[in-house]
Amino acid sequence: MNADEVLRLYDQGQRDFSQIDLSKEDLIQENLTQINLSRVDLNWANLSGSDFSGANLSRSDLVHTRIISAKLIGANLSYADLTYADLSWANLNGANLSRVDLSYGNLNKSSLANANFSYAKLNNCNLTGANFAGANFTRADLSGADLSGVNLTGADLTRADLSGANLLGCDLTETNFRRADLSGSQLRNADLSEAILQGVNLEKANLRGANFTGAILRNTHINQVKLSELNLKLPSKTKVIFFGANLRESNLERAILKNSILSYAILEKANLEETCLHRSNMIEAYLTSADLRGANLRNSALNGVNLTGTTMADGSIHP
Repeated sequence: MNADEVLRLYDQGQRDFSQIDLSKEDLIQENLTQINLSRVDLNWANLSGSDFSGANLSRSDLVHTRIISAKLIGANLSYADLTYADLSWANLNGANLSRVDLSYGNLNKSSLANANFSYAKLNNCNLTGANFAGANFTRADLSGADLSGVNLTGADLTRADLSGANLLGCDLTETNFRRADLSGSQLRNADLSEAILQGVNLEKANLRGANFTGAILRNTHINQVKLSELNLKLPSKTKVIFFGANLRESNLERAILKNSILSYAILEKANLEETCLHRSNMIEAYLTSADLRGANLRNSALNGVNLTGTTMADGSIHP
């Protein structure tokens, strides 16, 4: 069956075209809402500008397919193979993209608000300028993906793999990163205010100029991260929470951590030189061999802190 036959039968009221071969066919600027194209071979096809809102494209082969400026609002693309597909400027708001493979695909400037990407593969995908507000990326693979300038406000990235991803300048306000892997990622100038970073891996991430105002970082692994350049200047009632965080050997020199919660955190060999810890809660924190020279610990709670071998604010070594 070719594209012309599909259009003729669609105009006659037929909607089910599952399991047919439409590879290399053109369906450009057509109205095909609610069409069933599940398990269809559409590789190298051109679907640009067409309206597939409410369509079923689950388990379809869309490798190298051009879907530029297409409308797929609420469409079902679960389990589809979209490797190397071009979905730039497409509207996929509310679409189901769970378990899709979008590796090396292009979602530049596309709109995917409230879309479902759970368990999807988006590694090395171009996501620049896309809108993912409220999208679900639970356990998605975004390793090496380019997300620079992306809107991810309120998105759910629980246990997602973002290792080596580019999140330069992203809007990540109120984003959920619980147990996500952000190791080696680029987060320069990203807005992480009110983000949830419990259990996240930020090892070797670049956080220069990132805004963590009001972020929650419980049990976070931040080994080798330089926090001295972060924007942690908080409103008087706001706290950064590092409860139980692994900050071993981290560089927090001159960081402003006023009113922060560092209780039970691991700060072994951390550099806290001239760090502002005014009114911080450091109960039961592990500060063995840390450097606190010139640190402001005024009115901080230090009950049960392990200071063995720590260089204190006055330069003396704690026994």
